[in-house]
Amino acid sequence: MKIRMYMILSLVLMAVASCFIGKELEAADTEVRAVWVSFFEYETAGLKDKSEEEFRANADIMFKNIRNNGCNTVYFHVRAFDDAIWPSDNFEFSSYMGEYEPDYDPLAILVESAHKYQLSFHAWMNPYRITQKKIYNPSKESTRSRILLAVKEVIDSYAVDGIHFDDYFYPSSSHKQYKKYKSVSKEEKMTYVNTMIQEVYNMVKQKSPTLQFGISPAGNVENCEAMGADVKTWMSVPGYIDYIVPQIYWSNNYLLEGKRTKLFDKRLKQWTKLNTAGVQMYVGLGLYRGGMSDRYDRGWKKSSKVIANEIGKIRKNAKVSGYSLFSYESLYKESCRKEVKNMLSKISSVTITGGKNTLTKGDKLRLKASVWPLRLGQTVTWRTSNKRIATVSKKGVVKAKKKGTVKIYAKKGTKKAVLRIKIIS
Repeated sequence: MKIRMYMILSLVLMAVASCFIGKELEAADTEVRAVWVSFFEYETAGLKDKSEEEFRANADIMFKNIRNNGCNTVYFHVRAFDDAIWPSDNFEFSSYMGEYEPDYDPLAILVESAHKYQLSFHAWMNPYRITQKKIYNPSKESTRSRILLAVKEVIDSYAVDGIHFDDYFYPSSSHKQYKKYKSVSKEEKMTYVNTMIQEVYNMVKQKSPTLQFGISPAGNVENCEAMGADVKTWMSVPGYIDYIVPQIYWSNNYLLEGKRTKLFDKRLKQWTKLNTAGVQMYVGLGLYRGGMSDRYDRGWKKSSKVIANEIGKIRKNAKVSGYSLFSYESLYKESCRKEVKNMLSKISSVTITGGKNTLTKGDKLRLKASVWPLRLGQTVTWRTSNKRIATVSKKGVVKAKKKGTVKIYAKKGTKKAVLRIKIIS
């Protein structure tokens, strides 16, 4: 059996991980703003076939980018098929991460780097998938044992914040193995899948009550059930999942049976209505569709504010606590550029620091403004409500001129911060 030096190192990191968590995570920042990083993105992110030094540097760049786009959570593909991106005696190393298993532990580095950039790290796994065309039989105990083995290896050796499954359960009608399981009823499929889900949930909770287990099912409830994903039970009965992220990848300009349908609104209402057990719900958003021409879903071509508008609806929904974007590379794709810009403007905020509420006539005060997310840049426009009482320069220098009360504004796009200052003689 191989010696797992990096696994031991990761256990040490569990004890010190909190040192990397910044003030924002410690604060009451309850909205989850997540992004998926899929196995397709290993290479473009500079994580495939790299030396340890290169891997560390590129992981830092990736997580810094994610943080600078306003996210606080990442769902990272650690087991896309029957493989692993960590050193394992039971699973082959992912060919998407490298031709050969490296002499370092990629997962240990990824978890460390994510935490350094104040990101919650959830290990994303496809439970049944062996290859693109083949799955393990969900009805077999050996299948459940193999899934649990993968989960156990990760939660026992790495300081992950959660285990995350996506929407691959029984094969859909377009899958090569669909006919093999066609005779299995919907109810039987859900029974087999539920047994596995409960066992994973129990294993996760036995490890730590604060460790999370969540699933991101397809956005169509009927399709979920047909594939064995019993989302209605998961959201109405405790003991299955901590959170759910339905992939509602549609706009509100969808052509359904020849009629324009607000499909995002329709699906969101359907999912929130099902959530009777108080499961944390975040909505999966199809950022990758930005600017896309679609015969049926026309909203993505007609507007560059689809994601921004959907986030607005999510924030107004008391049963939804955040969102997740698919996927990381879409944050920088040219076709998604306008969607990203409008999304960042939607979630942005401006704060003024270094201020005082009282100045004496003739005083000067240098104010600073902070713009979030950082990708928007830190340049702001300064303005005063009354130039006769106090002026403010382009660099935020306030000069008190006469007695009175004035408001100083720092503006970025449509968002602004205000500081009220009283000038005394």
